[in-house]
Amino acid sequence: MRISILTNGPGELWGWARPVITELRKRGHSVSLWLLPCQFSSGHEREAASLLGVDKLEGPSNAATTWKNISNEKTDKIIQLGGDIAFGEKLSQATGLNLTCYTYGAFKRKIRNAKILTAYESQAEKFLPHNEAQAIGDLVKDSLELDNIPREFINWDWQEDANSPRLLFLPGSRPKIRGAALDWLAEIKRKLSKANPNIRIRTLFSHFMPEIEFSAWKKADLNPIKSGAYAAMKNSDYALTQPGTNNFELMHCGLPALVVAPEKFIDVIPVAGLGGMIASIPVLGKNIKRKVLMRVIENRGGVIALPNRISYPEKVMDEAYGDVSSDFVVKKILEELANPEKLAKTRAELLKLSGESGAASRLCDIAINN
Repeated sequence: MRISILTNGPGELWGWARPVITELRKRGHSVSLWLLPCQFSSGHEREAASLLGVDKLEGPSNAATTWKNISNEKTDKIIQLGGDIAFGEKLSQATGLNLTCYTYGAFKRKIRNAKILTAYESQAEKFLPHNEAQAIGDLVKDSLELDNIPREFINWDWQEDANSPRLLFLPGSRPKIRGAALDWLAEIKRKLSKANPNIRIRTLFSHFMPEIEFSAWKKADLNPIKSGAYAAMKNSDYALTQPGTNNFELMHCGLPALVVAPEKFIDVIPVAGLGGMIASIPVLGKNIKRKVLMRVIENRGGVIALPNRISYPEKVMDEAYGDVSSDFVVKKILEELANPEKLAKTRAELLKLSGESGAASRLCDIAINN
């Protein structure tokens, strides 16, 4: 059976499409992978996708080219894992096939001829009244398990040292945000090291990080590593990150973290839709974008960390947005690392939220019968 998968950014490609493609290949199906246009892409999606063993790889191209080419796709089943749902609807109309779509966020309009899947029941409830969604578990959990390889095959790991807390920086997959965060994280590292010289800090990147950029993080003394998320997170004590798919990676690994969205980076934090386009206007753009982002956060109950959106109104992961200073971050990290009992409790709560693996298998069963 020929199955077409549509996906877009780095988190969706590696965290969602990778385990689904792996499962489909195990079952003997042919996979056609489409990389959709994405303003938040890392620029290395095609390089990463080339490692997944698909039978056909398309994109990324501009929207007009993708829109034209996708209408000519010959396929038996359609699965969309991220990106503009209009592309999946277009392929569904062109082929007369039903669409299977996996997403974390609810659609504001009715999606016809589609089976909508999501990770958790609390997410599924938000799709009503426009659509019905079925919770099947988190694909990111399955993706992490693909990285759970024997220790002797891992190219990096923490050295054993019970007296030195292990802190992981996750600056994200988008070059603009990483560029804005470099000096800020270097400042935080200096302050942390001064306050507690025993803290060990590493900055996590994917294997697709450009070497020229990787060198800049080395020069800033941020100890960058290229590693799978599971290998780096499983033995860390705490992490500092931003909102995004890696929040769920942290949850599945049981790693407590501080999720921050500092106002000073507002001009590089992606805001999808009209708000993001308005924000690109000189002079007024930054102020408008700030208002749009704060409105989005407030509409989500003042929650930015994905695990907290699952556990709402309880919060299991530390978070802060708006006027977040480096001094605040340093103070918070030091407080958390000095409280091993709280860290252990948070780790247990995160793992409890994680749920069962096998989402990729359940998705494939549904898509093949849709």
